Amino acid sequence: MRQNYNYFMHFNRLFAVFALLALVAGLFTPPQSVHADEIRAPATQVSAYELILAMNTLRVSYGLPPLIEDPIINAVAQSTAQIMAANSMSWHIGDVRGRIAAAGYGGGGTVWATENFAVSHGSMGIDEIMAVWADPDHMRPAVTPAYCHVGAGVATVNGKTYFILQAAYVSGQECGSISSASPAGTPGTGTIPNPVSQLIIPVKIATPDADGKIFHVVQAGQSFWSIAVAYQITIQDLETWNNVSRDTSLQAGQRLFIPNKNTAGFATPTPRGMVVTQIPDADGKIVHVVQPYQSLFTIGEAYRVSVDKILQLNGLQADWPLQIEQKLVISAGNITPSPTLSAIQKLTPDANGNYYHTVQSGQTLSGIADLYDVPLSDLMNWNGLGAASVIIPNQKLLLRVTPPATATVTLAPATVTLTVSPSVTSPPLPTEITPTEVVSVEESTGGSGLGIILVLGIILVGGLVWWRYTNKR
Repeated sequence: MRQNYNYFMHFNRLFAVFALLALVAGLFTPPQSVHADEIRAPATQVSAYELILAMNTLRVSYGLPPLIEDPIINAVAQSTAQIMAANSMSWHIGDVRGRIAAAGYGGGGTVWATENFAVSHGSMGIDEIMAVWADPDHMRPAVTPAYCHVGAGVATVNGKTYFILQAAYVSGQECGSISSASPAGTPGTGTIPNPVSQLIIPVKIATPDADGKIFHVVQAGQSFWSIAVAYQITIQDLETWNNVSRDTSLQAGQRLFIPNKNTAGFATPTPRGMVVTQIPDADGKIVHVVQPYQSLFTIGEAYRVSVDKILQLNGLQADWPLQIEQKLVISAGNITPSPTLSAIQKLTPDANGNYYHTVQSGQTLSGIADLYDVPLSDLMNWNGLGAASVIIPNQKLLLRVTPPATATVTLAPATVTLTVSPSVTSPPLPTEITPTEVVSVEESTGGSGLGIILVLGIILVGGLVWWRYTNKR
């Protein structure tokens, strides 16, 4: 009997130790999480190479020779992307021709240049970028015969990606090969590693077969972008309907099915340069949803509304890029606007008695001068700024103005005075495509309340048994 009792006590002690270990493990084992971004493969980011290829494809579609990639312009474009990303800028740095010439392009000749930029949070496909650049100002590299060379750069900071494309030419010089000079401070002969192919074959539209289906046979030098542009569809359409990926190179002779309005289950996108107008709602309000290949210019033309009016209704600035699926108010409808105070009337003097404007993201000196209806030269002189000066968000600009007295409305028998908001408001930032928020789905592997209660119960029972046999002894 004594031997059985000792055996039982030894077993009970071991059981208590294991139970305590199980409790500790349960309390300190963290629950596992499955994140959406771990399940969903990240989208491939558009490269500088693709920016140049897409613009050259568009240029060839207009019957012009492709732009020649230049190492100096590449270097300046990449530097521009990095500077804009580091400073989270929503406006051009300025003087693109001067910056390119200073880097050595043109060999001292008169340089002319243009610059396109697009910015996004998260991923932004080549379709979206080229849609941002569909207005006349951004189409210059594609439709202006004089432009000769091109360069591009891409930079990402804090999840915000900047895409830069610059095109240039030298006045009086015939368009030839790349510049002989290298970027300032960079050794080399001006050669480009993995240069963009100059062989871009214009896409010939295929005719439908007996069943009305269209199949395109890929030719050497053709790309997803050039085929999508030619048939006025998106690269995503080509991927979906052919079970292919843009990350895999097309092969000469490959057959691609081209969906169209007669294809079941396919919604024909808005062709480039065309806008399907929306009808007013019950209150007369018109809201337009931006589609691929549309710009403020083409949307304004379709609705017979000025670009300035669209900007005003939506709190946007002209250099803010549009995003696909972005909603734009075209007409506010049958709403009588309430009296509003002017920007100057909203000013409140600082502690020193002076008036200041706090720079908001995306604002420019000329825009601020227009906001307060003051000469740009005066605004620059008041703040000691020059033509090359760059303003940054939260910077305070001195305004030597005297706000007019605010209007008062007299109501019998009392007088009601309108109050002025103490802050100067600025337009909201443009709608951007943002990455999907990460959602955590927790799968508990330990530490649950039921498990802890179970372990504590086992320990309690073991302890009672131990105490009982100890007393018998």
